[in-house]
Amino acid sequence: MGFTFHIGELRVFFPYDTIYPEQYRYMCELKRALDAKGNSVLEMPTGTGKTVTLFSLITSYQWAHPELGRLVYCTRTVPEMSKAVEELRKVIDFRVEVLAKELDAGSEAPKGLAAGHILAVGLSARRNMCVHPEVSKEGDRERVDEMCRQLTAPWTREKKTASCVHFEKYESALGQQSQLLDTGIYTIEDLRVKGMDKEYGWCPYYAARRLIQASSVVVLNYQYVLDPKVSLASSLGGAPSLPGGKMRAGGLSSIEPSIVVFDEAHNIDDVCIESLSVKLNRQRLDQSSGNLTRLGNEIERVKKEDASRLQEEYKRLVQGLRQAGQIDEAMADQLQSPVLPEDLVSEAIPGNIRRAEHFIALLRRIVNFCRRYLHVERAQCEGPLSICHKLEEDAEVDSKSLKFCHERLRSLLNTLQVSNLEEFTPITKVADFVTLLGTYSQGFTIIVDPYPEAQGIYDPTLILRCLDASIAIRPVLKRYQSVVLTSGTISPLEMYPKILGMSNVVATESFSITMERKCLCPLIVTHGPDQVARIGEDESPSLGFRGCCSMRGSRLDRYRCEKEHVRPLSWQNVLDTFRGRCFACHCPFLGGVRVV
Repeated sequence: MGFTFHIGELRVFFPYDTIYPEQYRYMCELKRALDAKGNSVLEMPTGTGKTVTLFSLITSYQWAHPELGRLVYCTRTVPEMSKAVEELRKVIDFRVEVLAKELDAGSEAPKGLAAGHILAVGLSARRNMCVHPEVSKEGDRERVDEMCRQLTAPWTREKKTASCVHFEKYESALGQQSQLLDTGIYTIEDLRVKGMDKEYGWCPYYAARRLIQASSVVVLNYQYVLDPKVSLASSLGGAPSLPGGKMRAGGLSSIEPSIVVFDEAHNIDDVCIESLSVKLNRQRLDQSSGNLTRLGNEIERVKKEDASRLQEEYKRLVQGLRQAGQIDEAMADQLQSPVLPEDLVSEAIPGNIRRAEHFIALLRRIVNFCRRYLHVERAQCEGPLSICHKLEEDAEVDSKSLKFCHERLRSLLNTLQVSNLEEFTPITKVADFVTLLGTYSQGFTIIVDPYPEAQGIYDPTLILRCLDASIAIRPVLKRYQSVVLTSGTISPLEMYPKILGMSNVVATESFSITMERKCLCPLIVTHGPDQVARIGEDESPSLGFRGCCSMRGSRLDRYRCEKEHVRPLSWQNVLDTFRGRCFACHCPFLGGVRVV
């Protein structure tokens, strides 16, 4: 199964026996963009093998150009991520098989990277990767993060009151300079299996974050690249390195020879806008006041029991914001700044918020101002500079202090050794709001909507809305050599480079499906002639086909190929037959398959 061919000087490893014309043209345009070290926007219909086309071309390009960095493949959902990793596994397994056959007789077979293998991992949230017997039972993402924090916080581990055995094994493996895993393709479920294996046993989530530094291909969610609050920019950058070694230091300004692919990118502008938008309402502001009262009491307690902690924090803040950021990895992971990395200020924290009690007083004035600002009867809209001016006049808040609020709150929560970060989400949102407000004077607007749900239901909402999608994706475009936007529906192609601020766009092409071949065309029948819903035994709508299928009424039960392989119908089998071949033996179907 599979074959190799050349596009110019590049040898491409393709894991299937046939390639569609649109797939070949897609590869040619993608290669042209990579050769020019530029960006591209490519459209190809769903079902034409877009994912395998991307992986075949880019991994072959990486094989031919070892100096090229990693491939960062971004998807929207966990199922899409799993399917992408499985396609990647097919491509790499085929490449390894071809290279092994081409060895001279009697020569020693190479291993690892020399044999064509790579290290590729998928990464998702803790909720999807945790293997702790108690934490993994929780379904709520924030609850899982909170319980994980309580088990992995440095002060918790020092007191030995509670710990996670999987995290301890992960830390032990790093201390021994372990590579954690050999080369291979690992889905989220594969990493979970390793985490539950006695031989490995480490935390899959933290191991995946560390393995990113050694991976040639990383598959993850959009937010890990675009949303500064959960960004993994520091881990995704640079050349692959051993997980047990130190991270390579490097500035964000240098262009790295890596490729970022955004699959299903037709909604990428919405993702960019949402990642830099914050919403507050009266309930959240009331909860923020409670958070501030709790923090004030905690500060008074620490003053009496261990005042040196607050004094040490104050000294670090005097030295500057970077020194103040000396906090543990778990805290940094869960409370990252809402501001883009390149926009983070590096000067010292203003003197009026260095003391913990002074900072709490400033946040209290901000919360009270927001409460008053929400008392409106009609929707209104203002710019960031106007709101900053009102904060200075009404709440006596220096606008320069606003941009430091998130980092200052993060430092305070770390100093107070707060494990339950979920409880302080409301005040964190307020800090995010004013930090963005103080950092960006353009590209944002502040909206107050007194009736956000429906007319007559008064629940005023304060929204800091990003209006410019290019702000969030700008660091990605500046940092990486090539960015690829692809989807089945991304027209008009010329619009996306404009709204995202993409320059050096080498290829913008739309490839239509080739209808000359025998295509599988499913028809979903939801209602009969009498307009009564038709639901089968599996509680799904009926499916109708015509061709080599044996039929029962209007439902397709089985299909067979030339070798008489018969398979029951399932959605996965339907997807497999898009290539017009049996997924068991890859023979052509009898007569093709057409819609009823």
